[in-house]
Amino acid sequence: MTTTTKPYLIRAIYDWCDDNALTPYILVDVIKDVVVPEDYIKNGEITLNISPVATQDLVIGNEVIQFTARFNGLPRKILIPVNAVKAIFAKEINQGLYFSVETEQKTPQTQTQESADSPESGVAHDLSQDSRQNQVHLKLIK
Repeated sequence: MTTTTKPYLIRAIYDWCDDNALTPYILVDVIKDVVVPEDYIKNGEITLNISPVATQDLVIGNEVIQFTARFNGLPRKILIPVNAVKAIFAKEINQGLYFSVETEQKTPQTQTQESADSPESGVAHDLSQDSRQNQVHLKLIK
């Protein structure tokens, strides 16, 4: 089974932010298994600063992003499944990547059929079935 490219892309944008003295933020869909302070959730989402200054013990793993951050002066353990990350972007210039969370949570057959039928999906129709199943849908945030 092939690993999704999403955690690698998250780490790449994080490193790009770090290399360019930009502040990396993630937009998270607060779904099952997301552990964040409930007071900061708005419309089922939370935006978090994941810069080295704002976090301790940050780990961007292939399945989970975890770290400790202070909220109102109190340290809180944050746990975010990678599939809940909707975007990672640089705060100062609002550039980064947007991920389609709902697409990743569908079964591969459903995703493949919808990709083949939907011209706005951004997937070329001549791709093999296996390639379409592993395709990550991204949008540039400007």
